[in-house]
Amino acid sequence: MKYMILLLFLGMAAFQWAFAENLPSLNLQYHYDIRREFPTVTQEFYASDPLGYTFFFMDINFDHNVKKGGASDFYFEFMRYFTIAHWKRYDFYVTLQYDDGSEPVKQIWLGGLNMGKIRIGPLNLSTEFLLKKDYKLNLTWQYTIVWTAEFLKGRIFFVGYMDYWKNDVDNPNWPVFSDELKKSRYSFMSEPQIGWKFTPHWKAGSEIEIGRGFVGSVTGKLFLQEKYVHDKWYVLPTVFVEYTF
Repeated sequence: MKYMILLLFLGMAAFQWAFAENLPSLNLQYHYDIRREFPTVTQEFYASDPLGYTFFFMDINFDHNVKKGGASDFYFEFMRYFTIAHWKRYDFYVTLQYDDGSEPVKQIWLGGLNMGKIRIGPLNLSTEFLLKKDYKLNLTWQYTIVWTAEFLKGRIFFVGYMDYWKNDVDNPNWPVFSDELKKSRYSFMSEPQIGWKFTPHWKAGSEIEIGRGFVGSVTGKLFLQEKYVHDKWYVLPTVFVEYTF
């Protein structure tokens, strides 16, 4: 199975480079998490082509509260969008996505419909409803909103996303680290990011991870100080620098 997934990614990447309408966008971000006290390196890739577009990102954490030296864990998402219709100013896509990473994340497939180019004032929104299949778990769902905005001729940027999804907590294969995790029937995650664009390549700013029902919030130093609570809101700020190639 893992080799089929690798071949799928390589095939899509080869198509993307061969038929891209514009030069692909690639950036590298360095975040420092203030409350959890560990750095994260994030890589993002975006490219469009006549059939739609591809987005990929990967997070690598360096949690030295858990592991002394080196990377502690990683997570990535690969998203492919195929254009199916244009209506007025809106674009409609069908999407196939794959998420994976180190424990406890395992082979998550998502698929559904997306509506893009929704303008509300300065905000450019994209929203999608997805069916979600985790490894050895039953089918659930996820709702996502992504936004971008620029001010002062592009100098100030405001971007981010919001995810809300259902967990298959009644399944005997659901990982149970605590009774609180078993109660996490629904999860919310949002990461608004605001910053300043210094040059076409360099940006800096702050990102705030806002989570509820998400066990990954209680990691790093926070894990040593408190236990995860399923109905508590966690607000975790970072500072970052970004380089776009």
